[in-house]
Amino acid sequence: MARGESRKRKPGTPDYRKRFWAAVTAIVVAAGSIGVSHAGFTLPNQAQKQVQMAAAETEPAEQTAKKQVPNAAKQSLELEDAQGIQEADAAAVADQSELESDKTTASGFRSVDETVYATENLLNVRSGCGTEYEIVTQLNQGDSVQRVGIGDGWSEVLYKDKSCFIRSEYLTTTEPGSEEATVTAQGAEADAQGAPVSNGRIVAIDAGHQAKGNPDKEPVGPGSSTMKAKVASGTEGISTKLPEYELTLSVSKKLKRILEERGYQVVMIRESNDVNLSNAERAEIANKSGASIFVRIHGNSLDNTTVNGTLSMCQTASNPYNGGLHAASYSLSKKITDSVCAATGFKNRGVQETDSMSGINWCKIPVSIVEMGFMSNPEEDQKMARDDYQELIAGGIANGIDAYYQ
Repeated sequence: MARGESRKRKPGTPDYRKRFWAAVTAIVVAAGSIGVSHAGFTLPNQAQKQVQMAAAETEPAEQTAKKQVPNAAKQSLELEDAQGIQEADAAAVADQSELESDKTTASGFRSVDETVYATENLLNVRSGCGTEYEIVTQLNQGDSVQRVGIGDGWSEVLYKDKSCFIRSEYLTTTEPGSEEATVTAQGAEADAQGAPVSNGRIVAIDAGHQAKGNPDKEPVGPGSSTMKAKVASGTEGISTKLPEYELTLSVSKKLKRILEERGYQVVMIRESNDVNLSNAERAEIANKSGASIFVRIHGNSLDNTTVNGTLSMCQTASNPYNGGLHAASYSLSKKITDSVCAATGFKNRGVQETDSMSGINWCKIPVSIVEMGFMSNPEEDQKMARDDYQELIAGGIANGIDAYYQ
């Protein structure tokens, strides 16, 4: 056959080409939604056109009608699907966020990240979650720390990049000086105007010793024939040379302030160093003051400079002058000693019972002599001379007094 000539089909011979394309069309139509490319092969461009044309010519009317879904409806379905996916994603994110915000550590603390402020002065910051743990430092009202966890009445905070713990009831997220804090303070002030400030308790405080001692004698107890010097001027710091009578008055004034802030009425036996009051006279002032307890503040001293720690003194149960006060005096002494040591970290040397102290024997109310620390120990001497440690000591004594009345 010459080039350019067309092959002619004999009459009656089947048109195999037309049948081939019809068969291909049937395959494509049957494939339906998977498409030509999804069927695993790709037709040449010319063949694809042939298939499209043949399909258009042979497609039943009802199939054509099915394909003529309004574009708006199709777009609406697609939009609803997209919205459904977005809503599901948003719900998943919200759920995850809620899980993260309620995340609980192995120790039972829920994780948070917020700044909190102390609502009280001398607020203990402890090394562990419990009052048996060491006090790392103390915060004053308005001081801020970063809280990273909350659980079971305690807050986990960061202090100098270390994990510490504070009772949650003494923390607030309200920043001092803010509008919210002002409103809260105004409300508290309004409440206070209608309520008594006093808790009804009177405490007598004696700052031990005085600038000039009095070597004259007085009975060691009522009716006793045993005599002792009326009062000594006390010791002094081995390193600081701070006189004991100055140290005791400084701490006593801080204690007075703290107790008054807590609603106590305070009777100060002396408020200056230039006095002349014997130990028996001091006890008599306390007895007549209406106070329910008598707390006497002292510094300790020994020849052995290595001895350190806090202790307190009270009478024995067999004291001939006031043995009936032993149980109450011992309780007061122990609670004060424990609280001071908890606040300062000083060694707890417990309660010593003695009947040789005229300042105890003349008392008609529960009494405790608090030996804050050893001024003969260089380290404790230097600490007790510092204002911040005096605040810790005074706060500890106040905590002990609170505990005594509970």
